[in-house]
Amino acid sequence: MAEVRPRYLMQRWRDWQGKVPGLSLHSLGAKLLLFSLLLVVVPGVVFALIVVVATRTAIEGAVGRQLAAVARNTAAEMEDLLKRERRNVDAWAHQDVMRGIPFGDADKRIANLLMSIKQSNAGYLDLACTDSGGHVVATTNAAVLDAMQGEAPWSRTVRSGKEFLDGPVAIGAGGRLVLEIAAPVYDPENPQAVIGGLLGLYDWKRGTALAERVRQSSQALERTVDVLILDGHGLVIAETRSGKAALLGENLRAAGWLAAEPHRPKARPSYLSEPHAGVLVGFARLRGPRPEWTALVMQPLREVLAPVYRIQRHLLLLLAGVLLFGLGVATLLAERMSRPLRELTRATHEIAKVGGARRPVPVRSRDEIGQLAHAFNTMASDLKRAQDDLVTAAKFAFVGQVAAGVAHEVRTPLGILRSSAQILGRSLPPDRTDSAELVEMIVGEVDRLDRVVAGLLEIARPREPLIEPTPLGPVITRALDFVDAQAREKGITIRRVLSADPRPARCDPAQMYQVALNLIVNALQILPAGGEITVRTLPPHDGRVSFEVSDNGPGIAPELRERIFAPFFTMREGGTGLGLALVQRIVQAHQGTISVDSELGRGTTFRVELPAVQEA
Repeated sequence: MAEVRPRYLMQRWRDWQGKVPGLSLHSLGAKLLLFSLLLVVVPGVVFALIVVVATRTAIEGAVGRQLAAVARNTAAEMEDLLKRERRNVDAWAHQDVMRGIPFGDADKRIANLLMSIKQSNAGYLDLACTDSGGHVVATTNAAVLDAMQGEAPWSRTVRSGKEFLDGPVAIGAGGRLVLEIAAPVYDPENPQAVIGGLLGLYDWKRGTALAERVRQSSQALERTVDVLILDGHGLVIAETRSGKAALLGENLRAAGWLAAEPHRPKARPSYLSEPHAGVLVGFARLRGPRPEWTALVMQPLREVLAPVYRIQRHLLLLLAGVLLFGLGVATLLAERMSRPLRELTRATHEIAKVGGARRPVPVRSRDEIGQLAHAFNTMASDLKRAQDDLVTAAKFAFVGQVAAGVAHEVRTPLGILRSSAQILGRSLPPDRTDSAELVEMIVGEVDRLDRVVAGLLEIARPREPLIEPTPLGPVITRALDFVDAQAREKGITIRRVLSADPRPARCDPAQMYQVALNLIVNALQILPAGGEITVRTLPPHDGRVSFEVSDNGPGIAPELRERIFAPFFTMREGGTGLGLALVQRIVQAHQGTISVDSELGRGTTFRVELPAVQEA
């Protein structure tokens, strides 16, 4: 019973296929339809499975890059703040009044300067000036700064000729946070000698206010962020957080924050996720040897991923629409691809029936189907040309049979007739001039018949070409020299446009001489007096070399051009019609081509193309 059920279903499927035409699984249209459906459904299902991860990654990447950009801007603003204040302290240290530090009478003037600086720069809580021994010379707050001398870190640093920046550190009873910014004071008479130092206590609330300003500017962009500033040890030295537990003074490196690791700040501005804290963090290090601070800009992951769920719903609706659209497109594609194939099938049957008498298959596109139609048309054209070549070969075979019979049956009687006519001519009296003319006419006609038989034999049994590298220029020059006297006698001008052969042809020089000679002689015979023949060699192209023989004669009618290479076809009175047939056969034996271009009243051009010797 388990085997009967599948067989029953398959039979029902076949019966249904028979009732609905075009639904056979063996048809190309059905296969294309199924393939297109699979091509839409499978990627759609896979896309639906990975959409959550992909969307999350995309959102995190976009927001993370924004947070990294904000962190970079925060770090840049903090750098500018520190550089500006260091330049201010350094500029104050170079005031002229500072040169009086070694002299006691300058204390009041320096104190007045410091007081003036404090009043005009609200960011500085206090300032102090020391001499080269570290003793305070002048200060704006003796109670606070009296102890900041001697072996204090800033004092030792400036006495060694270096600038100093550290902090934030707590001063006073309230533990107010300040940055210690100090610069050495140099002797104007001896710029290498340090005569003292200037210390400024910068209010760190200004740095916190900068971070708050960054957070508020991000809120204007509808993004809620928190800004932290870490020192070189991973301690939070500034923060702006709304309604959250304070992190100021926390060591984030010890707490396991990835962004606080020592190697992270040295990298270019970037972002990462802090899963244990539930935030996405963009970070950037402040440039400069000191301080080794890092700016962190954070946003909660739940806010970052809020758009993900909306995108998921939209994508599910979009997937359903794509599936419906795919069904329609698959049906259209199946019809579009099967129709040209049906046309190709009909064209194939037409070729089989009428031997190639058919219209070309229309090329409807540039894709593979269009290329197939183009290739089919090319194949049909090549087949027609091959059929024509077979017909020509059959003609040459017939000519060969005729030539063999004629040579066997006619040449011996022709020889006897010629000898008899010559004997008869020698026996005639001198006064029988009319009989002598008849004898000469007989000899001439016998010779003409003999040439016809020789031409037939040459076409029927062509000599195998001896291929060798052959420059075309000397071969054509030899043929031109041979007919030069005949051309002058008829009053015909021959122009030679022969360039130095950059690449020789692969041909038999003797047979190619015969080709060039036949073409030139044909032109001489067709032209009246005063005509002109131009013989030129052409530059190599696509691995072939060529030459042309052109005349300004009467030209060839379009309906006659396809027949000029046929045996026994001639347009000249007294011609045998074998010269061009022989030329075509020789050129084809060399794997070359010969073509004709003619216009009535303007002349004719024959072009011969031959394989060129390949360059090493």
